[in-house]
Amino acid sequence: MTPVIVLKDGKPWLATGSPGGSRIITTVLQNLVNIIDFNMNIAQAISTPRTHHQWMPDYLRVERGISPDTIALLKQMGHDVRIMPTMGRAQTVQHTQGRFFGASDPRNPDGAAIGIESKHD
Repeated sequence: MTPVIVLKDGKPWLATGSPGGSRIITTVLQNLVNIIDFNMNIAQAISTPRTHHQWMPDYLRVERGISPDTIALLKQMGHDVRIMPTMGRAQTVQHTQGRFFGASDPRNPDGAAIGIESKHD
């Protein structure tokens, strides 16, 4: 769901998406931010713990792996923080360095991805 194709220099560079109901957009956005803004490779980006808030219910949902210090700071700011089960199952493909790289979310035990060398850049 919510498939996203990112262009770089006018060419397809990244494709990603995830199932997950109300958390789909959150999952896809956090993966894009991790890759584009934090320069993570696609495997790092999709395995990073996620957070989600959606007004109703009014609490901040976080996955295990978020720093206890960060959780404490969020609670000090007044957030109702709840550690919940995992969110989303992102699948991502990236074309870079003349190759296609694939990454399957470790939250999806049935997922798989491979990379191949590209004949065309």
